[in-house]
Amino acid sequence: MSRKKVEAYKEYKKNKDKILKKEKLMKRLEAGAAALILAAFVGWFGYSVYDSVSRAAEERAAAGGVEVTTTELNLTDFTDYLNGLTLSY
Repeated sequence: MSRKKVEAYKEYKKNKDKILKKEKLMKRLEAGAAALILAAFVGWFGYSVYDSVSRAAEERAAAGGVEVTTTELNLTDFTDYLNGLTLSY
C-alpha cells in the first residue's frame, strides 16, 4: 500500500464512529423524506378521486333532476351486543 492509502485508512479508522453516525442519520432522513413524499402522493390521489366522484355525482343529480337522499343507520343495538360480549380464552 502506498503511504497515501495508509494515511487515508488511519484517518478513516480514527473518525469511523462519526462517519457511521452521519451515514445512519442520512439514511433515516432519506427514509423519512421518502415516507413523507409517499404520504403526500397517497393523500393527493385519494382527494382527487373523491373530488372527481363527488363532482360526477353532483352533475348527474343536476342534469337528471334526481334527488340525492341520505340514510341514517341506528347501531345502538349492535353496539350494546358487542359491549355485552366477553372474551374467554
